[in-house]
Amino acid sequence: MQQMTQRLARWAAGIPEERRFWAGWIASRGGQWPEDFAWRMNPTAPLWPFPTQLATALGQPALRLLDVGAGPVSSLGGVLPGVALQVTAVDPLAPLYAGLLAAHGVTPPIPTRFATMEELSLFFPAGHFDLVHCRNALDHAADPLLGIRQMLAVTRVGGVVALDHFPNEGEREGYQGFHQWNLDLREGRFVLWNQAETLDVATALDCPCSVEAVQAATLLVTIRKTAAAPPPPLPAGLTAAALEALVRALIDAAPAD
Repeated sequence: MQQMTQRLARWAAGIPEERRFWAGWIASRGGQWPEDFAWRMNPTAPLWPFPTQLATALGQPALRLLDVGAGPVSSLGGVLPGVALQVTAVDPLAPLYAGLLAAHGVTPPIPTRFATMEELSLFFPAGHFDLVHCRNALDHAADPLLGIRQMLAVTRVGGVVALDHFPNEGEREGYQGFHQWNLDLREGRFVLWNQAETLDVATALDCPCSVEAVQAATLLVTIRKTAAAPPPPLPAGLTAAALEALVRALIDAAPAD
C-alpha cells in the first residue's frame, strides 16, 4: 500500500498541468483542435482506425472495449458496422473532468469512469474485455509496465491490447507534468524508457503474450494475450472506493493555476 501511495503522490505533481489543458480544451470546444472535440462528441463516430483493424480481425459479432486514460471525452469512437460494440472509458482524473464538463454544459456520448491504469483489475473482472485501447496515455502513467500488465489482466485470452502513442513524448516535453516516460521502437523491439531506465516490454512482461510494434504516423503496438495468467497483485485490503477517495484527495490538494 505504501508503494502505491508514493507512486500516486509522484504522479499527482502533473495534475495542475493536465487540469489547465483540459479546462481550456473543454471551454473552447477543442481550442486549436476543434475537429478533435467534434470527433469525441459525436455519438456515431466510427471506431478509431487502429483498433478497427484489430477488432475486425477478432471476427466476433459483439465486442467489449476498454479505453484506458480516455481523458474527459473518449476519442475511441463507438461504431463498427456489423459489430455490436460496448465501450467503457476510464481515467484516474474522471472526478476532475466531471466537474469541468458540468461547468461548461458538456455531456460526453461515452462517460469516463474512474479507474487507475495500474489497478485495473480492482475495477473489472479478469478477462472481461476483448480489446483494451490506450492512446497517448501510457506515457502519463507512473508505472507504465504495470499498466500494461493490468491491461492484459482484464483482457480475455485471444484478445488484444492496442497502444497508439507519439514516440518519446517524455523527451519532447522535457519530463514536465505527466510526461515522465517514453515509448519507442528500437531494432524492432517495443521499449519503455526514461532517464533512469529502459525496459524491453516483451521481455519484461510476465503474462503469456506476443508483442508487435510498427512505426506509422504514431507508434502502434499490438499485444495479443495468448494464455491465462494471474493478475498483478494489489495492495492488501485496497478497495475501489478507497483508491478513488485517495485520488480525489490528491486532486483537491493539487495547486490551483
